[in-house]
Amino acid sequence: MKITHIAEKINLNQVMDISVDVHKDTLNFFFASAGREYTDICSNRTDVIQRRIVKYQNIAKEHGMNNLRIICEPTGQYQNSLLRTARRNGCLTCYVNAESVKKFRVVETNDTGKTDIKDPRVISTLASLDKVIKHRMIGEDYLMLRKLGKIYDETDVEIVRLKGRLNKLMVELFCDYSFKKDFLYSTSGLALVEKYSCNPYRIVKSGFNRFCKTMKRVAPRIRAMTLKRLFEDAQSSVLNELSPGYIEVLQYRFYQLFQDYSEHDKKKEDIVRKMIEILDRLRENDPNIPSPTSGVISAKNIARLLGETGPISDFSNWRKLMRYFGLNIRMRQSGKYQGQNKITKKGRPLGRKVLDNIILPLVKKDCLYGDYYHVKKEKEKRPGNKAMTIVMRNFLKKFYGWYKSGKAFDEKRFFDSESLYLKVA
Repeated sequence: MKITHIAEKINLNQVMDISVDVHKDTLNFFFASAGREYTDICSNRTDVIQRRIVKYQNIAKEHGMNNLRIICEPTGQYQNSLLRTARRNGCLTCYVNAESVKKFRVVETNDTGKTDIKDPRVISTLASLDKVIKHRMIGEDYLMLRKLGKIYDETDVEIVRLKGRLNKLMVELFCDYSFKKDFLYSTSGLALVEKYSCNPYRIVKSGFNRFCKTMKRVAPRIRAMTLKRLFEDAQSSVLNELSPGYIEVLQYRFYQLFQDYSEHDKKKEDIVRKMIEILDRLRENDPNIPSPTSGVISAKNIARLLGETGPISDFSNWRKLMRYFGLNIRMRQSGKYQGQNKITKKGRPLGRKVLDNIILPLVKKDCLYGDYYHVKKEKEKRPGNKAMTIVMRNFLKKFYGWYKSGKAFDEKRFFDSESLYLKVA
């Protein structure tokens, strides 16, 4: 016999549920009390919402209710005014899953149609069945970390886009450039951009000796072989004999794009600095937050990960954290049929991206997850993306345990169960 403990739930007998279908400009309300159904519509403005909530609170008191519970779907940012105003007035708030609303609408209405009148009723039914999701109110520092993490990601995406455009432009301007793409952003590459704007015609015109002296003034540690190779590439490129006007336009555009790249790179550094400052502040209040550890995780990545998780103490076990990130397993099994098990991908997509960035350097051979990853990929014949997902799940679970322990990182303990670790010790 299997016995399962049921978690205690908040007593909602004296709470009136207000279901809301949120749009950019309007809100559709539905609630029922004392045998009556109420429907309402108002504009999605804070002052209007404030008056509506006060009005519904008075109705609740007339029917012997002590409080309101505002329930809606997450809709990007459009629900924020509603939920913040509700919280400010002492109301409870929670979400319902948008996919659940879509599927349950067919059960509730017995058709596949969708209207602004139907959805609040469906939300109300889901709430009565307790199919709601907690609306987390994370603190100011975590909120700042989350927003900075999003800005960091947007900046990083823009940097990648600019690098792609620069590399494409190099094919025209410096067609026989034989170095790898990353060379352009090294100290030697930056010197080439600063002094010659990667223009092979200017390099050849200056002559080899003068080119070497100019480059060494800016990048003293540049190798002689590198200088020789750059000059030979330039000599080969000028054989194309592009017209002077066209060369000037290409050089001008290259300079513009590189300036944009440099500005975004500086912004990225400023964002990281601010995130680390917030992380240090959080660690003062919560000493359990793991410290940066060489070969495992940097301060920047801890800050980005905490921005996505929020306070880890909110999660009673690692499985809830896994579900929050959309890394929980979706199983498909019925009788003798056994489908593929996949992750749900329902949680925070940016959180999964941050995790992927964290573990990418750790799966290299001789690194923390090198053996673990290559066993999954080579011996168990897992595809690369599935092996990476397994590592992501493992790291998130271990990070949760690391936080709960409040201790320094111990590589021997990282891959051993507690009983095996104590036995070896």
